[in-house]
Amino acid sequence: MNCFGLVSSLSSSSRNYVFQKRFVKFDGKNLMYFGSDKDVYPKGVIPLAAIQMARPAKDNKFEIMTIQRIFVFRADSEVLRQHWVSTLQEHVRDQLVFGQRRFGPGPHCQKHGALELKGTKSKVYTAILTDQIWLYKSEQCFRNGIGITVIEARGATIRDGKNRSFDLITRFKTFSFSAESDRDKRDWMEALQDAIAETLSDYEVAEKIWSNRSNKICADCKARNPDWASINLCVVICKNCAGQHRGLGTMVSKVQSLKLDTSVWSNEIVQLFIMLGNDRANDFWAGHLPVSEELDCDASPEQRREFITQKYREGRFRLAHPGFSCQEELLKVLCAAVSEQTLLRTVTHIFSEAESANRSSQSAGYQEHAAHMDPLSLSDLSVYDEIMQPVLHSGFLYKSSSINRGTLTRKTREDFQKFWCSVDQSLLLYESDRSTEPCMQISVRDVVCLGVSRPDSSSTNNGFIDRFRYTFELYLTSEKVHLFGVETADALHSWTRAIGQAATPLSCHCLLTREFERVGLLRYRAMLNPQQWKEAYFVLQKSNLFICPQNDGAAEDIINLNRLQELSVTSESENHEKKDVLVLVEKGRTLHLQGVGRTDFSLWYSDIQRAAGGKGNTLREQQMSRNDIPIIVDSCIAFITQYGLGHEGIYRKNGAKSRIRLLMEEFRKDARNVKLRIGDHFIEDVTDVLKRFFREIDDPIFMAELHPLWREAAKLPDKRGRLDRYKNIIGSLPRVNRTTLAVLVSHLYRVQKCADLNQMCTKNLSLLFAPSLFQTDGKGEHEVKIVEDLIDNYPYVFEIDEEHQTQIDLEVSLITSWKDTQLSQAGDIIIEVYLEMKIPDCCITLKVSPTMCAEELTNQVLYMRNVPDGEKNAWMTFEAIEDGQLERPLHPKEKVLEQALMWCTMADPSSAYLVVKKVPKGEGINILTSYKSEVMKIGLLRCREEPPKLLQGTRFQERTFQIRDHKLLLLKDKKSIKPEKEWSLKSMKIYIGIRRKLKAPSRWGFTVMSDKHQLFLCCSSEAEMWDWVTSFLKAQNDDPGPPVLRRHSSSDISKQKFGTMPLVPIRGDERNSSMLSANQTLRKLHDRRSHSLYFPMKMQHDSFEERWEPSDLPEPLYEEVGDFGLQVLKSLETSFRSSRTTETLEFPDQPPLRVVHSEKGHLDNKMVLEEVENPSGSAEMQEHKSKTEECEEDAGRRWQEPQGVCTPSQELLLQELSSAFIKKDRDQQEDQEEKPYDV
Repeated sequence: MNCFGLVSSLSSSSRNYVFQKRFVKFDGKNLMYFGSDKDVYPKGVIPLAAIQMARPAKDNKFEIMTIQRIFVFRADSEVLRQHWVSTLQEHVRDQLVFGQRRFGPGPHCQKHGALELKGTKSKVYTAILTDQIWLYKSEQCFRNGIGITVIEARGATIRDGKNRSFDLITRFKTFSFSAESDRDKRDWMEALQDAIAETLSDYEVAEKIWSNRSNKICADCKARNPDWASINLCVVICKNCAGQHRGLGTMVSKVQSLKLDTSVWSNEIVQLFIMLGNDRANDFWAGHLPVSEELDCDASPEQRREFITQKYREGRFRLAHPGFSCQEELLKVLCAAVSEQTLLRTVTHIFSEAESANRSSQSAGYQEHAAHMDPLSLSDLSVYDEIMQPVLHSGFLYKSSSINRGTLTRKTREDFQKFWCSVDQSLLLYESDRSTEPCMQISVRDVVCLGVSRPDSSSTNNGFIDRFRYTFELYLTSEKVHLFGVETADALHSWTRAIGQAATPLSCHCLLTREFERVGLLRYRAMLNPQQWKEAYFVLQKSNLFICPQNDGAAEDIINLNRLQELSVTSESENHEKKDVLVLVEKGRTLHLQGVGRTDFSLWYSDIQRAAGGKGNTLREQQMSRNDIPIIVDSCIAFITQYGLGHEGIYRKNGAKSRIRLLMEEFRKDARNVKLRIGDHFIEDVTDVLKRFFREIDDPIFMAELHPLWREAAKLPDKRGRLDRYKNIIGSLPRVNRTTLAVLVSHLYRVQKCADLNQMCTKNLSLLFAPSLFQTDGKGEHEVKIVEDLIDNYPYVFEIDEEHQTQIDLEVSLITSWKDTQLSQAGDIIIEVYLEMKIPDCCITLKVSPTMCAEELTNQVLYMRNVPDGEKNAWMTFEAIEDGQLERPLHPKEKVLEQALMWCTMADPSSAYLVVKKVPKGEGINILTSYKSEVMKIGLLRCREEPPKLLQGTRFQERTFQIRDHKLLLLKDKKSIKPEKEWSLKSMKIYIGIRRKLKAPSRWGFTVMSDKHQLFLCCSSEAEMWDWVTSFLKAQNDDPGPPVLRRHSSSDISKQKFGTMPLVPIRGDERNSSMLSANQTLRKLHDRRSHSLYFPMKMQHDSFEERWEPSDLPEPLYEEVGDFGLQVLKSLETSFRSSRTTETLEFPDQPPLRVVHSEKGHLDNKMVLEEVENPSGSAEMQEHKSKTEECEEDAGRRWQEPQGVCTPSQELLLQELSSAFIKKDRDQQEDQEEKPYDV
């Protein structure tokens, strides 16, 4: 909310107040005012606890009274002022009744004192309040609570400085402090480090597990308050023992923190640790442990390692289970328990049975019990039986009296009151089960949203729980919130299912039979009807969001949140009110969600964001890219492919552990928002992150259960049989394992192809990757052999066709031939394109080929963003330079790549970008429907010239301009026949806008540029400006046919396959012959690739994958086929044989050519270019023909002149290119002979 505010002293007698515009925000705890709505840190903070009263004043003002001073604010209207006053006063009353003092010295303040802050004239009084750092003007302000700003400790870091200084580094700003002494500096740094570490800790899991007293002592060394645990060994251990457990490997001990790794602690696992405890676990692991061999808490790391290895890996101190004669029997029972979903009950029974070694008779009884376990008795009712039953449930519920959302999670049992409740058409609450009249009634029609909370809970109380572990919340249309608690998980599921089914249509009922996180009503907008908001019920289950219509039909749709390409919040105005909208983008479709109220939207957003976070540690639980591979793998391989294929020692050189850890945490937190950039990230760090990811996932990519099959296949002596066995095993892998493995092996195949540059052969890569992919901790020669076979025989194992293989070899030859030139694959580059405006990290990344024109790029961007066709506006691609000050509409037929390559000649290439924007429908149609005609345009414009030649001075002068015969003419007046100056439009570019520093007299201006000359022209209106711009474009591009707007093409991102070469623009001056030949060769590769089923980009889809699961995408409407001439071969030969830098031949536009081969064959460098006859036979064509013959004679002389000797690799590349291009031209010639050439 924006308002005008004034800060004045209470004792001030001056009335000359000056109001300043401030952005004011009240979050329920603090009133903060900022310089603007874009500022991150406020200029002033007033805690709610420090406010005594909020009262209105005259002239739309209102006053906020504190102990220290009175703050005066002025709103834009009386209604807005009243809203501010009523909101603040309501919270002040609640604070006075229920609140606590949260400012000034006290137990909540870890440290406070004066510090020098860089950039301020005087010292600031600093205080650390739990997870926040507050800055005050003085100690008096600290005691009264009036702060300057507040800094969140979460995500911050501390950096030591010179002398007594240190830095607090946050995401948005670095705060440099200086202490009074070295000791004071150490104390502050330690206090800040503790505050930052505390933000990463969650004690809820630890407190629950510590409730079993045996878990408060380390299971190995008896240290107190251990905060680590081994999940699969069921023991709670200290930090020192946890390090030795990691040395055993994840196959033996999976170590997790009780305070940091809270996402892995499910309700069942916490319950298991509480019920078993370290004492019962040690009855199994240390049943035969002599007292003399027990580990002490002061033991050395070597002693810990030896003891833990003997205890867990070797099992030296274990007791044999009395109920099972061998390990196989025990495993069978556990497998049966997993399939029947009775694992907790079974494991509890096994441990309790082991406590009584003398009661061996229980073994037969247990086996008989396990044999009679009927899975149907434990499962829910079938869907059809559930639908036919009435929605009715009754029992005891505990209800909280508070409706304040901010205090719901802190409610203890004392805050709940027990009611007898029943649900049918309403939720009725009775004081007891004997009451006849309900004391409260909640209609299910008023329920907007039902949220379920299972915060690492246990189903048993045992006297140590002060809060309900199982709760659910009802959000009503009146914005009221009701919180209920239950004792067990079964009761929670029964109540939430009953209430959910009563409040939702029949289409949701079958989904509610399973556990869910949230169900409720939302407004949504889909691309089928993007202008209309609809309402539907949504069900959130784990990582799936179900959309159910209100007409009692089947589930309408489902969104896998792990596969989202975008999850963001935007604001839209509706009825003069801004509302938040959640945008979900998944594989080419976009869904907009809007809450019924403000509260339910924020809760839906937090739950969906949590579900889309990919918090699991298996491949299928990761956030997925468009290619159905984990985003972390996609991003790392793309980065390495783009920047690291020629990096010496790639994957062998290690990065910095601290940077690797931080980058890994960013990917684990939200891989979707991690952007790898060469300036911010190091190649070595990214390679280590990729290896570490495969090493730390729960199940290796090759799958542990298939490990014996892999080893057997590796032992086969016959190579063909061995590779066929690999293919069979790969076919049995899950889809995500299969696609990820194919992408990784394809990447490694290209890495070893560039071994001459990076010094990484197949053997080296296999030794580095085998331990991570198989998780063997560096052991196993068979695993190394498997990875080596897969890399060396990638085309055979993954069924890559011969054309694709030849294509890869050509690209690798290009890399090794031009070592100093960064080449883009297939002549394509990756370009960031923005939609409507440039917003950092919100761009669309596109692969742009040499043949792609502006209309294709525009339609591809609109297709990827699901933007519908507008009725009032048309869309065009603009080239923006100088950070958006100048924008040039690209003609639909203009080649995008040619324009982008010219950015390399700019002083600041990073200031240029592409943006797709709306243009008025009339002007857009006028540009899009260009036709060949003599464009005439004349009028008065205010003009300025740089450098000043004809127009002296730096002021804008009114002059007459005319567009005629593809030229811009400067006339003395409208009646003049001979122009004072003329410029050829073919060599000029027109940009909308004029540099701000020139101070143009009108905002409707445009800039006309040539190589060494610029004209700045101003119009009187927007319509006049667009009239001139369209006339310019039509005069420059008189294409006889209008552009064909396509929504799909062969360059569509959905049809492109990924991977081979670094995706960076070609650097250097194209006047250099080797640079030109490199560009032209890559364009030829793109031309060949147009016919292939495999389109590489950052990384690859493998044709192997396509054979198992064919794509459902529609076929492209057309194929892009290049029409480059044979001059590329001549230029390439010239660059090879020339020993000096030569000028590049410029070939004018020429009539269609075809290749006529001589009888001596195609390798004797003799080819004839024969013109296709021109029916018109114009003089222009004859003149053009003579120029072409002169160019050919010049090129022929240089072709035959032995000016240098090319290397063998270059000679081989030349032969391969010649063979490939001539073969293609032969095919074209045959097609032309069968079908007449259509000019």
